[in-house]
Amino acid sequence: MAPRAPLLATCIAAAGVIGTVHLLAGERQAEVSFVTPNLRGEAAAALAAAVLVGSLAMPAPASAGLKYSVFGFGEGTSDAYNQIDADQPNPYNVFSNPKDKIYVQDNPEYIAKKKASCDESFKRLQELPPLIKTRQAENVKSLLTLQLGSLRSNMEYITANGSPGYGDYDQSGPKWVKANKFFQKIVDVKVAAESKTFDLAADEYPKAMAALAEWKAAVKY
Repeated sequence: MAPRAPLLATCIAAAGVIGTVHLLAGERQAEVSFVTPNLRGEAAAALAAAVLVGSLAMPAPASAGLKYSVFGFGEGTSDAYNQIDADQPNPYNVFSNPKDKIYVQDNPEYIAKKKASCDESFKRLQELPPLIKTRQAENVKSLLTLQLGSLRSNMEYITANGSPGYGDYDQSGPKWVKANKFFQKIVDVKVAAESKTFDLAADEYPKAMAALAEWKAAVKY
């Protein structure tokens, strides 16, 4: 934006030019009676004054300070490739260098929290045999519905040694085979209880606990 003082002076000068044009035209009309006034000269003078004001008020071009780059070659900061951190080894990764990341998937603190949550769920699973024996189908369903969601996510984190995108989520690995076997067996207990086949539920429960023991051994729980 142009400074105020030069802009004000320019506006005053333009107003003076326009005023002078009108004054001269008025004097001419007073001298010559019954003659059609020449408005073409006034319009031209007003247009010239407007162009003068516009040209003086426009800021100076800043092209001297612009920098350009193409696909990361150059110094232009508007280029997406030049917005990547200088120490980022991957030129197509917009995130920071992995050495500076805060999240570490195999941090013992995260694993410890997941194990603590699993231990709480394992204690709740020990309440199943009395419920199955006394044929409390709704209580079996309620307990497993509340526990299976969090238990599965915690066990998966421990199995993969990290969250999705960081850990090993190859379902064909031996740890995952053990984990999925337990998940299936505990679901079999739930389905049997819901269908009120309590003898089958009682038979599936120790199989689920055996599969859980195998998983613990595989992940060195």
